[in-house]
Amino acid sequence: MPDKREQQTPRPITMPNSVEAEQSILCCILRDAAFQSEMIAALHKEDFYQTNHATIFDAMKEINLATHRMGEESVSNTVNIASVIDCLRRNDKLAEAGDIEYIARLNDFLPGTANWREYLDIVIRASKMRSLIRICGDVMQRAMSAQDAEEAITYAEEEIFKLSQGGTNGGLVSLSEATAQALLQINERYRNPGHFVGIQTGFKRFDRLTNGLHGGELIVLAARPGVGKSALAMNIVEHVAKQGKTVAVFSLEMSNQQLIERMLSGMSGVPLEYIKSGQLPGKESDIAKLHAAQNTICSSMQLYGNDYAQIKPAEIASQCRRLKTLKGLDLIVIDYIQLMSDNRESKDGNRQQEVSNISRSLKLLAKELNVPVIALSQLKRDAEIRNIKGKESGGSEPVLSDLRESGAIEQDADIVLFIHKEKDGQGNNKYSLIVAKHRNGETDTIPLYWVGKIVRFVDEDYLRRNGMGAYAEVQNKTPEQSEVELSSEEPEFSEGEDEGSFISDDKPQD
Repeated sequence: MPDKREQQTPRPITMPNSVEAEQSILCCILRDAAFQSEMIAALHKEDFYQTNHATIFDAMKEINLATHRMGEESVSNTVNIASVIDCLRRNDKLAEAGDIEYIARLNDFLPGTANWREYLDIVIRASKMRSLIRICGDVMQRAMSAQDAEEAITYAEEEIFKLSQGGTNGGLVSLSEATAQALLQINERYRNPGHFVGIQTGFKRFDRLTNGLHGGELIVLAARPGVGKSALAMNIVEHVAKQGKTVAVFSLEMSNQQLIERMLSGMSGVPLEYIKSGQLPGKESDIAKLHAAQNTICSSMQLYGNDYAQIKPAEIASQCRRLKTLKGLDLIVIDYIQLMSDNRESKDGNRQQEVSNISRSLKLLAKELNVPVIALSQLKRDAEIRNIKGKESGGSEPVLSDLRESGAIEQDADIVLFIHKEKDGQGNNKYSLIVAKHRNGETDTIPLYWVGKIVRFVDEDYLRRNGMGAYAEVQNKTPEQSEVELSSEEPEFSEGEDEGSFISDDKPQD
């Protein structure tokens, strides 16, 4: 019978691994020229438990990235036993890999390569389990030393989400691999341009300028209070959701109930003031329209909302990670930056630094989840004063320095949009969407039109598609003027369009 000391001796812990699966996948790469590029692309050096296997795979990857001329084309070099031994010898790593005899045994390890996907899955699964164990160790250390529980929880969620999505910080890597992948993607865009169009907002000229909204982008939509930034943002939300995309809306100013009422009003064509008062002129007809709008929202639109007024960036990130994992996520909208508070309370009460932290957090969220984030922002009062003074002050349009409380918003944003309202020569309101910053393209000023009858911002393309050219003279009037002048004639809509698919009120407002 063993003594107590033998019973208490801890057994060494072996990290998850499958040496046999590693040998099998290396054998498949050596022998299957048809699928070796696919296998190599799915693996990383760190996925191998045995160091000599990692060394051999690293040589295989180097060979696969290199090319040679065949006629008029450049083709990838073939990975085989001869090329691998040659690469290892040139890099002085042949002994580290296990010498020629071991590589020859790998080449003959399997009778066939038909089950390479099964071996690949085993290697990747074991690698992820090892990574998860390391993350759990790091999380335990954080939990033991962190002053803030939320900080430790956020770290745990971030690391586990990265692991589940396959994203890791691998340090410095050779850009030759990234260049090859970029060229591959460019070739795919050339052959299938429609597959690389971003999320469409419904404003055609803006979509053409930006090629849609793309994952990783922070889009800042800014305006003075009452100009219509919340209305325009919800216009975009509805259009994106109607494409079958999943949208998360964080409204720090309006409740979920208010958002739903706006959406029901816009989609049904029943004015919002009637919905709020309960006095529906169309009676059963209006109720039927509202039910139809409700059915559309419930059956085909993936919309999620959070109206907690004190929400912090870390909480938004946490909820969005979970939503993406469970349901998918295509767009995040936050209304608005200046109402948010940061996790880290500034010791000196520096609000500008706090807003800078929030802006940076939102940009990192867009990159981490690979979804576009639309964040609304206030403009300084200077922009309104300059607008009132007009040309006498040197220009009435807002500029990037008008973003309120922080220059970091301007720096972090990939796209900065301003909704600008001014009076024309006849005293009518004139609206425009100013693309003041576009990191990956040109800037522009896009006319917007406020049509009171259907309570929505529209662009010129919308007017043409819906046969509304006759309304050009009243597009830029005040909402009240437009409503009166348009009431005598119903606008024509193309098939598939509804009268109020944009959310707004009797006048543009936040």
